[in-house]
Amino acid sequence: MSGLWRFLHVIGFVAWLGGGLAVMLSGITAKYFPPDQRLAVYRIMAVITRNLVGTGAVLVVVSGFVLSVPYFKGATLPTWLAAMELLGLLGAITAIAIVVPTAARLGRLELDPRGELPESFAGLRRRQAIFATLAGVFALLALLAGTLFRS
Repeated sequence: MSGLWRFLHVIGFVAWLGGGLAVMLSGITAKYFPPDQRLAVYRIMAVITRNLVGTGAVLVVVSGFVLSVPYFKGATLPTWLAAMELLGLLGAITAIAIVVPTAARLGRLELDPRGELPESFAGLRRRQAIFATLAGVFALLALLAGTLFRS
């Protein structure tokens, strides 16, 4: 049974980080598109964020908790595991609570009457870039803690 949970944990990480990289590259590429095409890319990015990043983060947290139960029965929690759990949880909370809702708002934006990007676009895009980067850094640090620093 733990093999299934390990598989789900890895698949969750692949979805979370892979989706995050896809969204990042899409956003960078879309900078040079006309406003209508740029918003179309952001609609696709919202779907990727919800389905891969958000779902992957939830899957990582749930499977990580299940995989950690045997360690909770012991007297001490290994440092690598504590670091992985803390960093992963911070990343998942950031992704689920900030990144996914911001992506959804970006995906619902429409052109203003002049055919330009709406005024709220720049602030939402900046918020998305900052918090998605933060969530990704936390996820990568959690991955490092669980792989390189595991003894």
